[in-house]
Amino acid sequence: MTNSHPVPPNETAELPEPTVGGRQKLIDFARRALMVLVFAAAAYFIVVNWPQVQETVFSLHWWQLVLSLLALIPGVLLGMMMWRVVMVGILRSRHLSPEGKSLNQIYLVGQIGKYLPGSVWAFVLQMELGRKNGLARAQVFVASLISTGVTVGASLVVGAMALPLIITQQPSLQWLYIVLPFVLLAMNPHIVTFLVNVVLKALRRPPLPERIRASTMLQAFGLGVAMYCFFGLHLWILVGHETALTIGNLMLLTGALSLGMTAGVLAFLLPAGVGAREFVLYLALAGLMTAGAATAIAALSRIMFTVADLLCVGVAFIHLRKTAKAEKANRITKDD
Repeated sequence: MTNSHPVPPNETAELPEPTVGGRQKLIDFARRALMVLVFAAAAYFIVVNWPQVQETVFSLHWWQLVLSLLALIPGVLLGMMMWRVVMVGILRSRHLSPEGKSLNQIYLVGQIGKYLPGSVWAFVLQMELGRKNGLARAQVFVASLISTGVTVGASLVVGAMALPLIITQQPSLQWLYIVLPFVLLAMNPHIVTFLVNVVLKALRRPPLPERIRASTMLQAFGLGVAMYCFFGLHLWILVGHETALTIGNLMLLTGALSLGMTAGVLAFLLPAGVGAREFVLYLALAGLMTAGAATAIAALSRIMFTVADLLCVGVAFIHLRKTAKAEKANRITKDD
C-alpha cells in the first residue's frame, strides 16, 4: 500500500523542469559574450576612424552618402544568399531538409565576427549559431569555407577589370594572375566535394554521401559576382565629387574593390582585413584623385561597410524576434 494519491482528472501532475548542464550554460554565456564583443568591436572601429573621414563626409552631398550606403545593402544580402545556397546544397547532399533553419540570421550575425582580429571568429560564431539552430558545426564550417572560396574566385574574375592598372602601380601583385586559374579550377564540383570530404575527415565527421551539385556552385558564383557589382556601385557613387562618373571608372572601381576584399580575406589576422583592402583601393583611387582624398574615401568606404553590416544584422534580429513571438503565440493558441 502506498501513500500516493491519484491525480484529479482536471489537474495534471507537475513534471520537473529539465536541468541544463554547467557546460552548456558556459557555452551559452560564451556565445552571448562573443556577440557583445564583436558588436563592440564594430562600433569601436567606426568611432576610431571617424576623425580621418569626417571632412570628406561633410564635403559630400547627402544623397551621395545615402545612395552609396543603400547600394551596399543588396550586396550584403547577396553574400548571405550565396552562403545559404551552399548551406542548402550541403544539407540536401545529406538528404536533410533545410526548412525551418534560421540560415539568414546565422550568416548575418556570424559575419560580424570578422571585426575581431583573426577572421576565424566569423566561422566560430556561425558554427555556434548554427548549432543553436540544429545544424552540425562541421556542416556550417564547411559551408562557410566553400562560400569563402567562391567569394575569392568571383572577386578575382571581377577584379580582372582593374588588375592591369593596379599592377602597373604595384608590380608585386602579379601573383594574382597565377592564383585565378587555380581558384576557378578548385570550384569544380568534384574537386570541391573532395576538399570538403578532406575537411570532414579531419574533423572526424562522415563524408558527404554524394557530390555537391554543379548548379549549387554556379548559382553561388553568380551571386558572388552580383555582390561585387553592387559593392563597386557603392564606391563609384562615393567618388562622384572627386572624379567623373563614367562606365570605365565604374569597372575600374568595382574590380579594385573586389581585389581589395580578397586581399582582406588573405590577411586573415587583421580584423575584417583592415589595411589590406584599403591599400589596394588606394592604388586604384590614387589615379583618379589626390592621395589625401584617396585615403579618406578608402577609409569612409570601410566605415560604410560596417554600418551596412550592422543594419542588416539589426533587421535580422528584429525579424527573428518577431518570428519567435509569432511561433510562441501559435503554440499558446493551439494549447488553448
